[in-house]
Amino acid sequence: MDENKRRRRGFPPSLYFILPATLTVGIIVAFPLFYAFFMSLFNWPLVGAQRTFIGLGNYLSMFEDNEFINSVLRQVGVVVIAVPIELIIGFFVAILFDRKFPGSKILRSLVLLPAFVLPVLSGLTWRLMLAPQYGPLTYLMQIMGFPNQAWLANPQLAYATVIIQDVWRMWPFMFAFIYGGLMNVPKELIEAAKIDGSGFWNTILKILLPVLEPTIAIAVMFRIVDILRIFPEVYVMTGGGPGDATMLFSLYIQEQAFSFFNIGYASAMSMLLLAVSIVIAIFLAKNVFEANES
Repeated sequence: MDENKRRRRGFPPSLYFILPATLTVGIIVAFPLFYAFFMSLFNWPLVGAQRTFIGLGNYLSMFEDNEFINSVLRQVGVVVIAVPIELIIGFFVAILFDRKFPGSKILRSLVLLPAFVLPVLSGLTWRLMLAPQYGPLTYLMQIMGFPNQAWLANPQLAYATVIIQDVWRMWPFMFAFIYGGLMNVPKELIEAAKIDGSGFWNTILKILLPVLEPTIAIAVMFRIVDILRIFPEVYVMTGGGPGDATMLFSLYIQEQAFSFFNIGYASAMSMLLLAVSIVIAIFLAKNVFEANES
């Protein structure tokens, strides 16, 4: 009896199991998060001048900063262009591999390889491949009759190359999600559609897309949140140049923090990026839950 009373008065035994994980999350995630928010409320030079409290001044300054606005628009452009292309490629390749054919298992493993390439390595590889003097892709295009181009020195081409690099590396991520979702689609539905004379596109629109909608929404959610913080591959490829053609939001944060030493302003922009990512994740997750309930 006394033992039961002591258990009721103390912590539930389950809390002792989650306490280490809770402390770890608190140290690794929560403390840097709150500290970044704290810094965002100050004029916080990395070196030199005195730190002064300015409240929401850094947040208000963002909307008067043309370079900040342009960097956000460039980041949105990458999201709007790259994610749909990755989704379309991943979707149709998943449909292709949903059918058994000789070597399908080996090829299925091979198409996933780009997603395992480190972002820094991917950016460096594309930079070397597109080098105007010795790049293999540049040489191949010359053989095909195209004029020699300094891809990463041209603002429009550099921006397009950043998007192409991201599509190349991350469409297998979409493929993996959608292919996993296809495994849960009842084959009877597809067979019944074929018997009823449903064509390829009609089967996709009327059967596959409605069933795969939650899976696609989750994949898109992860990709948008991930691409909003794209940094190492672009930094290695272009450094934000030429000029500011590829100065995305994430690179602009780094520039403010470690080139201009404006830690408070960079922290404010980081908090905004985090808030936008959370809002997008909640919005897409809510739609997924509603789709599952219906």
